[in-house]
Amino acid sequence: MITIEKSGAKVEELIAEFRKEYGLKDWEFKYEIIKNPSSGLFGLLPRKNAMVRFYLPDIEERVASFLKELLIKMDISYKEIKIHKEGKSIYLEIISEEESGRLIGKNGKMLDAMQYLLNKVFEENSAIDHIYLDVDGYRQRQQAQFLRPFLSIFQKVRSEGKPYTLEPLNASERRIIHKYIEKQKDLSTLTIGEGTKKRMVIFPAHQSASEALIHSRQQRQQGQHNPKKSNLR
Repeated sequence: MITIEKSGAKVEELIAEFRKEYGLKDWEFKYEIIKNPSSGLFGLLPRKNAMVRFYLPDIEERVASFLKELLIKMDISYKEIKIHKEGKSIYLEIISEEESGRLIGKNGKMLDAMQYLLNKVFEENSAIDHIYLDVDGYRQRQQAQFLRPFLSIFQKVRSEGKPYTLEPLNASERRIIHKYIEKQKDLSTLTIGEGTKKRMVIFPAHQSASEALIHSRQQRQQGQHNPKKSNLR
């Protein structure tokens, strides 16, 4: 939470200037009027400016506040909102239990729509690259299901000590695999290709990226089997 004090002729002008200076909406900050403006006694004393203390929450708090307001407008109750930040990515999880079906929607469409809205609202904020929203561990279960067919490939890379090139994946799918491999100290990943769908090379951590690239080219020339992916939302 950042605290900023400003003084000026009118309280309304100070609030408007603060909002414009930081590119904020009304619900993103709070303020306290420390002093109201005064014209001075009978015009004999100097005029006194107004003073306002502004409270600017961290970006995580502002994202969570917007989500809470959204849930209130949707008339959806919840127990807790968990939030954490990794780099420029913000992860939110709504703990609801009773309302999880409404929040997730058919095939996750409601959850996707809410996540899209969050990213749209904060898209001009340079402190954020992406906001990820989950409800009662739904996305975690989907991701675990998506990863299952790839686990045998990861084990094959370990046992044979050779890189393996996956078929083209979209950004969300690559992110899931990359985050999983990050936790495996003996494996590394490399992304190759252009466009929205790129390939990932899984290779032993002791090998260099250049070695993995050479082996990847050889594999693609020879052809290789890739697992059938589960649908991921």
